[in-house]
Amino acid sequence: MKNKKLFEKIHAIVTEKSMLKHPFYKYWLMGKLTKSDLREYMKQYYHLEGAFPRFMSGIHSHTKDAAMRQTMLTNLRGEEEGTNNHLGQLVTFSESLGLTEKNLKLSKANAGTKKAVDTLLSLTSSTDINKGLAALTAYKHQIAEVASTKEDGLKKLYGITSEKALQFFTTHSRTDRSWHEMLDGHVSASDEKVVLASVRATCDALLSFLDGVTTKKMLHAC
Repeated sequence: MKNKKLFEKIHAIVTEKSMLKHPFYKYWLMGKLTKSDLREYMKQYYHLEGAFPRFMSGIHSHTKDAAMRQTMLTNLRGEEEGTNNHLGQLVTFSESLGLTEKNLKLSKANAGTKKAVDTLLSLTSSTDINKGLAALTAYKHQIAEVASTKEDGLKKLYGITSEKALQFFTTHSRTDRSWHEMLDGHVSASDEKVVLASVRATCDALLSFLDGVTTKKMLHAC
């Protein structure tokens, strides 16, 4: 890694602002979420996950390096291609909670979800691709642990054990360092402020998303 000190700073920010420290996930891991809580969460997650192809496409369209675009395209295919893409896997899990794809599509994004999507769209649509690379690096830096923790909790605390239903979380529990590598290969010392600002904005956006599905009862319990 060429920019080890920068990535140590990224790690520190993501650790400080980790999604797993949010009251919603603390409540999740206490095993106290109701089916209604989980259904509302998945409705909002549907809007966030559905925007990821647009995040990736935004960076891809502004990247001049052909090799980087190929790597991005591989990631984009996982998000977008076929019926068992990431959004399709999320729909399958939601069906285990009694939601249909129509329920998800007709749901409305709340203020926290809109803020998260708008922030990530702004960063990943920038002509300065370091903003977008940093945003997805910040997301990928924690999503594997988050997904693995959620999958384990769903099995042990909520009785959801079907491999098919849990495929979305299994897929995301695999560590993906490709965005770290692309950022490391592209960023220079002069870009550090931009990168760290993007990392903070991304982490704050993801916390805002969780704010939108957190009730007073959850806050009180945590």
